[in-house]
Amino acid sequence: MAAALTQVGLLTAAPGSAFAQQPSLDGKTFLALSKALTGHANLDPTTASRLVDAFSRTDAGFAARATALAQRVRAGQTPAQLLADADSAGLHDTALAIVAAWYTGTVGHGQKAVMVAYADALMYDTVQDGMSAPTYCSNGPLWWTAEPPPADVAPPRKTVAPATTPLPQKHA
Repeated sequence: MAAALTQVGLLTAAPGSAFAQQPSLDGKTFLALSKALTGHANLDPTTASRLVDAFSRTDAGFAARATALAQRVRAGQTPAQLLADADSAGLHDTALAIVAAWYTGTVGHGQKAVMVAYADALMYDTVQDGMSAPTYCSNGPLWWTAEPPPADVAPPRKTVAPATTPLPQKHA
């Protein structure tokens, strides 16, 4: 059957690469790469596996690019240094896609975006002390009416005393 489809042009096969397998990217490697790119050491392995699956389903070349990017991770490297290294290797967009996926919980854009995580997206980490991820019921009915947690901010400044001299009056 494959020969018949190849003959009529519905199936093309290049010698030596007809059904070549794409390199696979395991969750452990992706998790280590994600930690290096985001600077977050406490990323969820289940979310990492879901992200790998979503990237693999939406982008056939992702595994190869992410594997190449993972090979550039070095001990003590900052996320900014890894991003610069990714840029010089032509992997800048892949690095940013991984970071964006962790922060937004989605893979891809627009109508083809795949939702992987919502409440676990990193974008909610920065405000978790005062706001939970905006979900249907959040922290229960009327959660927003509760007293907010105390904030670590400086106390208000003292008010400045009003001027002691009156402002000049305009003469008519």
